[in-house]
Amino acid sequence: MEQIKNERLLSAVKLVLKELRAKTGLTQEQVANNIKANKDLSIHIGRNETGNQNMTVSTLYELCEYYKVSISEFFKRVEEVDKGLKIKDINK
Repeated sequence: MEQIKNERLLSAVKLVLKELRAKTGLTQEQVANNIKANKDLSIHIGRNETGNQNMTVSTLYELCEYYKVSISEFFKRVEEVDKGLKIKDINK
């Protein structure tokens, strides 16, 4: 069974990840090394920032935790980057 892959979403996610890293002034390698040192986890930042593959929600959580941004704020920014990704609330 083929994995679902939303290119538009991946593109917005990678842009937000790049923004967050740029705010730290760190390289991809530095972020990966910091996460590895603090959590003993290996995350390939470059793969996540290219948006060429789906990442796990666990990886996204770890990155949000590292950048000190909530998951909800992360996705709010994703929706700001690409307004077409905003899902309309049928309850409103």
